[in-house]
Amino acid sequence: MSTVVNVWAAVCLTVVVALVLAARRLGRERAAAWLVVIGVVLLTLEEPALLFWLGVADPRADHDGVATLVTPMARAHIIDAGVYGVGAAVLLGWIAMTALRRGDRWARRVLAWGLAVVAATEAATVLLVFSRGLPAPGPGGEAGESGFGWSPLAVGLLAWAAGLWLTRPTATVDARALVRSGS
Repeated sequence: MSTVVNVWAAVCLTVVVALVLAARRLGRERAAAWLVVIGVVLLTLEEPALLFWLGVADPRADHDGVATLVTPMARAHIIDAGVYGVGAAVLLGWIAMTALRRGDRWARRVLAWGLAVVAATEAATVLLVFSRGLPAPGPGGEAGESGFGWSPLAVGLLAWAAGLWLTRPTATVDARALVRSGS
């Protein structure tokens, strides 16, 4: 399974690099929107969508499935959290494909805050809970040394960050704006 996950991440990384390199030709905002969407999709599949699956699967279907191991109340909360996470991801993708693509500054701020929250959460869980196969120090590294899943997370974070980088404010001054403003 880890080979499939790594190949999937490598294919996505190739698409990310291609979008960054083609950003001038495609338009920075358009390329940025797609990069953010790719990042959000990768992270959503690895986190809230997987959480939803683990909430509905029992250990016979998936060795991490918890459907028959927790109380119905806990299972409901797990499923709810997965659905809310997917819903938040859809909202972030919509913001990227509409407002960020139009160049609205508020969209960049919202998506930057979203990336900050996701990156901080991933870093904390890698170090403290489960390293997903990374040689991390502490309890996360010990629990996750035989795990996998870090590669799509890394590519997802990279894609999202690259999308925001493409829409960063530039220091160049548009001569037409100067003429219009009378400066």
